[in-house]
This record gives sequence, structure tokens and C-alpha cells, in this order.
Amino acid sequence: MKKKILFCGNGMSAEILKELHKMFSVCVITEFIHDNGLEYADKVVFANTKNYREALETAKKVHKEGFNFDAVLSLCWDCPMSVAAIAEEFNLFGISFDVAKNSTIKSLRSNLFQKHCVPAPKYCLCKTFLDVIDAINNIGLPVVLKPITQSSSKGVILVEDMEYLASAYRYCLRFSGDNQVLVNEFIKGTEFSTEGLMVNGVFHLTGISERLFHYKKYKPFFVEIGDVMPVKLNKEEVELFRKNTEKAALALSIDKGIVKGDLIYTNEKKIIILEITPRLGGPRFGTEMVPLNNGTNILLAMIQQALGEEINNYYLNAHYNKGVVNRAIFPKEGIIEKIVGLDIIKNLPGYYDFKWFRDMPLHKGDIIYSPQNMCGGVGYIIATGATRNEAVKNADLIEENLIIKTKGLNK
Repeated sequence: MKKKILFCGNGMSAEILKELHKMFSVCVITEFIHDNGLEYADKVVFANTKNYREALETAKKVHKEGFNFDAVLSLCWDCPMSVAAIAEEFNLFGISFDVAKNSTIKSLRSNLFQKHCVPAPKYCLCKTFLDVIDAINNIGLPVVLKPITQSSSKGVILVEDMEYLASAYRYCLRFSGDNQVLVNEFIKGTEFSTEGLMVNGVFHLTGISERLFHYKKYKPFFVEIGDVMPVKLNKEEVELFRKNTEKAALALSIDKGIVKGDLIYTNEKKIIILEITPRLGGPRFGTEMVPLNNGTNILLAMIQQALGEEINNYYLNAHYNKGVVNRAIFPKEGIIEKIVGLDIIKNLPGYYDFKWFRDMPLHKGDIIYSPQNMCGGVGYIIATGATRNEAVKNADLIEENLIIKTKGLNK
């Protein structure tokens, strides 16, 4: 009989279920019930997977209804606390709830980084506006204000001038459920994402990408354009990224399971850890984009680990190094007048996929707003090529032929 996998959380990455359902029975607890690929799941249940109490009660219901799952994992979604709570309740493989909590709440994570001498931005947890002023006096401008529990840069804002501090503080508080704000030192450099599997305290790096941002265009917000692979790093530099990700994971007591890292490579050639989290990156990063880049299969490796099976090292080792680009699409703010090119781009070189970020496609008359975080794009393209440069060239051509024309808003 097929083993049963419970995915708690689906970060718009269900396309991989088409292949996965051939090997396993799958149930998905998700907020995105219209996602492409969910039709291949044996069972789909709607719930807020970032609320660990709701996710746990939903998992209990799923189990009571007869889906006796053998492992619980997240599919490219930021809900480690929910996954850990379910794993503990059903005595399944996973990190503890406390470890998941320390890896999710930014202030707790930063505290452990500091305690274990992990290179990370200076920080201060602030409960009042006066606390924020004191933090800036200690850290120095520029700083970044962050809610302590959000992801995808929601509520994150750059402060370079005290004149704009009050408005930036109010903006950040809108995304904070507990009126606390984290003040971080702003680090200049190039940002990278790492992903891999921790096995007995050793980090096996399966994917590394360069993350691209529209820093100037959408300033003071942090709006990511997407990812590019392979990276322009030599083997020694990649190994440093692996070692630093491993060190940061161990500082959080993550010695097993999936690990995703966001790191800055500074102009002084120093690696600074921004974030470590025990989940797959997404959407579709480790499930499709990294396999397109190098042939690894972190998803199958982590399922084998979660089931207590021997991990096939073939899934963890790179077999080639091809170009892959993931690029978000940002139309000009306004009301959509027309969308042209969706059929044309499918026949262009390097086209792999285009996907709307929303549950349903955009149409004429829909309103587009200027983005303020990584959820601001309307969709994204995935393009491939024999090399990095070829993939970028192909992505450029695809984006040029996908036209979403808007007219101005009456404000």
C-alpha cells in the first residue's frame, strides 16, 4: 500500500502532486483550494495552516476520517509551527514545536543567532515608538522595521531618515499582531537563498539562487523580482554559504529536516544570515525550479527522511547546472484594459510555465496596485536555458511578449 503524506500548507506549489500521487497517497490542508495540481490529491481540506491550533484540529479531523498519515510536511509554505504541532501530536518525524517557534518568530531567532555567534544583522525588539528611537540610536541609520511573525516581506520597510520614522513605524504596526516591531541593521549586498536537508546535523545543500529585488523602484519597500540560477559564485564561496546555513540551523537546534536560508553576501565578501526556516522555499522553488537547475530532488529526500527510510543520495547531489529564472510580473498600477500574449509566450524559447499568483486569472477591469512586498506581483514566469545568460535572455523575451496594459486609477 502507498504511504500516506499529509501536507500542511501549500504555497501555491501543488503542480508537483501530479508526479507525487503516483508514489504516495496525499492529503493537503491548504488556503489555496483552487491551486493547479490539487486535483491529484486524494483529499483536500481548507484551513488556515499558519494558525497552528486550527491546523492541528484539522489534522485530527483528517485522521479521524480515515486518512492515517505516515508523515506530515509543508509544501513550500511558511507554517513550521503547525507542522511541528501535528508531528508531535501524532508522534511523527519532525522538529519540536519549540524549535519551530524559535525559527519562526524573528526576535527569538535573532536572539539565538546572537547567542551562538551567527553572523546576522544587529537587532532590537521594540514595544513602543520610543523603543524604536532608542534602537536606532544604538544601531544607527539606515535600519529595517519588521513585524516579528510575517513572511514575504509583509510590513517590512526601510528607514533612512528620521523624518519618515513615524510613518514607517505605523506602516509596520499594521502587519504586527502584537504591536511589537523588530529593528534590524540594514545590510548592503547581494541576497541569496539556500535550501537543503539536515541529516544528523549536517546540511546537504541542494539549491542556491540569487534573489533579485526592485530596491530603488519600490523603495522603501522590499519587492522581490524573483530568482536566478546558477549563481555567480565559485565552489569555495558556495561551500561557505553551505557552512553558514548549517551553523545557523544548528543555532536554532535544527539538526534534521528541511532548511531554507536567506543570506546576504556583502560588498566586503562577508556572509550575513537574514533568515533560517525549516520549510521548502516557494512557490515551486525546491519542487520544480531547483530540479530544473541541477537535477536534485529535495522533496523526495525529505519524504524518505520523514518516513524513516534510507535517503537516496542521488536526490541530494547535483547532476548538471542549467539556467533557470523565476520572475514576478508587475504591471503598472491601474485598471486592466487588456491582457495579451498568454498563448504566444508558450511557444517561446525556454518557456516552462506562467502562473497567476491569485486563485483565479486576472481579467479586464481588475485593479492593480503598486506592490509593497513579495506578494505584490500578479503572476510569474519560469524560464530555462542551457546557461544562466540564456535563461535570462529567454525570460526577457517572454516578459516582453506578455502585455498587461492598465489605465490610471481615479484617486
